[in-house]
Amino acid sequence: MKKKCDLTVSKHFGNFLKALGEGQLSSCNSDLTYQIFYDLFKIRVAQFEYKKNANRNIDYALSDIFQDLIARYLRASLSSNYKILLEYKQNKLRPDILVKKNNVNWAIIEVKTTIGWNRDLVKNDNYKERLKNLSSEFDVPLKRIFYIFESSRNVNKEFASYFKEGGKSEITKFILPLFEKNASPFFIHKKEDASNKINYSDKEIFSFYQENVITDFKEIVRKVQ
Repeated sequence: MKKKCDLTVSKHFGNFLKALGEGQLSSCNSDLTYQIFYDLFKIRVAQFEYKKNANRNIDYALSDIFQDLIARYLRASLSSNYKILLEYKQNKLRPDILVKKNNVNWAIIEVKTTIGWNRDLVKNDNYKERLKNLSSEFDVPLKRIFYIFESSRNVNKEFASYFKEGGKSEITKFILPLFEKNASPFFIHKKEDASNKINYSDKEIFSFYQENVITDFKEIVRKVQ
């Protein structure tokens, strides 16, 4: 006789993945830029709580979750003749998100929560080399290939200044940061405060969002279309 198992972890994880894969949104999702900020913020608050309770010192990486959130809200925003493919490999290249329209390669998005050690990506237009290679391999015009960064402050102050009101740089055509700072209590408050606070009201989160939003998700949808 098989032993019965506790399904708490696997069941909740399954529900989480099911929600990520959904294409239909409720009526409360009118501002998808805020929805992404809210999702990321609440996930990070949960991480802080888990780290404290489980004595875990390092967060889980959210890069794949951020990528899937972008894909989820693209599915919800585009018509049925668009198809979103994640991590689709062709020869040696594997873009984060490939968008097909009527079964034809149409747009490509590279998604970054952080560029980590690879800060040379934005120096000397190195990011363009990646985009040009993707354009050639997937036969997609450069105007529909771009990066989404979670935060403009992840690189340096000079990079962040390109996205201030009135800032001018060609880089803004190819890199679209959603927010100035990451959607995280760590970047809103001092580290010692953020690690101890886990109860944020929706009003507080929305205020943080308004202070940091740079790119409206509708702009990303238009760039894909």
